[in-house]
Amino acid sequence: MAESSNQITAASLQPELWTSSSNEALKLFVTNQEQAINFKPTFTYPIFGDSETIYGYKDLSIFLCFDHFTFKPFLNVKYSDKLNDPEIGDLKKIIDEFLPESTIFKDEVKWIDSIKEEKENGYKIPGDKISEFNQNDKTYSIYKINLKDVIGLELHKRLQILVLLFIEAGSYIDSSDESWNLYVIYESTEEPSIVGFTTCYNYWKYPGFEKFDKDENEIRIKISQFIILPMFQNLGLGQRFYTELYQYWYKQNDIVEIVVEDPSEEFDDMRDKADLKMLNDNVKFDFNKVEPNITKENIEKWRKELKLEKRQFSRLIELIMLYKLQNQIDDINKKDYRLFVKKRLYDKNKEGLLTMDDATRRDKLETTYRDVTEDYSRLLSQVKLNLKHTLNDEGVKVLKKQKV
Repeated sequence: MAESSNQITAASLQPELWTSSSNEALKLFVTNQEQAINFKPTFTYPIFGDSETIYGYKDLSIFLCFDHFTFKPFLNVKYSDKLNDPEIGDLKKIIDEFLPESTIFKDEVKWIDSIKEEKENGYKIPGDKISEFNQNDKTYSIYKINLKDVIGLELHKRLQILVLLFIEAGSYIDSSDESWNLYVIYESTEEPSIVGFTTCYNYWKYPGFEKFDKDENEIRIKISQFIILPMFQNLGLGQRFYTELYQYWYKQNDIVEIVVEDPSEEFDDMRDKADLKMLNDNVKFDFNKVEPNITKENIEKWRKELKLEKRQFSRLIELIMLYKLQNQIDDINKKDYRLFVKKRLYDKNKEGLLTMDDATRRDKLETTYRDVTEDYSRLLSQVKLNLKHTLNDEGVKVLKKQKV
């Protein structure tokens, strides 16, 4: 007892020796036969609490490792000393709540042997390949994973802790709900490496009585969680992953709209650039008609054809107009563009704006307009659309897409 009392007294005098940042203590690795790649979590509060600190351990390191192909986890907790206090949590028990039962603890040799055994028993990607593409002189494949399959569900359990570690306010999905889909992108080598994944929910939409009577479904597919592993970031793979998924869903007759749940600013940027490129490449999309006098009917017709949500398509229309204005393409003028954007902002915020006096309302709209266009300009500085002026047979200047 004396030793315990002395230890607690020492801890109270030097609490910093027994306090660790959980973001620093948690060390993540993806391993293959050649190397172990280390990366850090962005968040750890879903596991260790809002303060993202761990108290009661000295020289704490938590190793969480994954095999690059099967993503089978290995957990090891190391420290030089631990306070003898019943209120100090068992870290293994805390972390185990967020990991599958197949996780190997402490015995690295056992973990390596278990991965080897899985592969020798014919482990393969538990799903159907829906897309393949080349980028950066490498080949990548996208698989739709069957969560009703035992191996597919297990893969999801191995991946899902990344949602907590990299998505703010991320939480686990109910994988027993058959409306959920999991899509995983792999680098296609002799033994594929997981690059990232996304979870998507299929919302049934009432199609009208005629289609309903014919058993014709309409689905809004919502991207919920979207992750590219840190070692594969800044290679354009997130944008390409999203684009390949969009093209896959676009071809599905029952999918009528593709939406995103509470996107981050980084995801919004990536999606904006991907969608602008998609529209630029789409021969059915007429850039000539994207101007301030465009009708709501035309906007809604395009939006439905492209299966994009209203908020996103409104952004794209305004981005394209600003791009044309900045590059003096077509006869778009600043006044018409400003009125077009402000009308949309007014309609969106009408209830709140009507409570203000005229001067305050005008000032609020102008400030919001400037903020929106400043953000658009920032994004457009990173984008190049293949548009230019040309003359038609009558010598009139028109807009054409450049071939690239």
